[in-house]
Amino acid sequence: MIHAKQILKEKFWLLKDGEINVGTIEFKKDQYHVKQEQDIQVFESKQDIIKKFDTDIFQKISTKIDAPTQHDVEGFPTKVKPFNVQWFDKIPTFTKTEKSHDRYCAGYYGVRFEGGIFPSNNPKLITLTEKCLEFVGPFKSEMELNINLSTFKKETKTKLKDAVPEPL
Repeated sequence: MIHAKQILKEKFWLLKDGEINVGTIEFKKDQYHVKQEQDIQVFESKQDIIKKFDTDIFQKISTKIDAPTQHDVEGFPTKVKPFNVQWFDKIPTFTKTEKSHDRYCAGYYGVRFEGGIFPSNNPKLITLTEKCLEFVGPFKSEMELNINLSTFKKETKTKLKDAVPEPL
């Protein structure tokens, strides 16, 4: 269901379809500028926008915090509805919209950077393949990640200790 999420009071809204951003609404020079993809339409009032969408998109929608909608890719959780599901090596990946080219990894991961090892939920594929030193995952739950992250940290510490040459 499309709705407008106010960002700046009576000046700027994100146009959302569920949890996915599909456009913006900006109030400037006494007009509402609605941008979706590359198309910009200008409206004189909120009522004109409501007529266009055939629903009051400015009405606040209630969301239950205790029962978020869960999505997954073959059992690996995602924060949003996945599109264009594809496996990359042994990593389940998806895009957040049908037209997006940015690939995200379904599930939980332990990711090692220069500064340490960090837990990650649905990281970008490029983070795991190019930006981190190494990673462990995917895991289907945060608890499973935490159990394996402890082992991953110990193994990494041992590898790094063994890689340091003895002083002369």
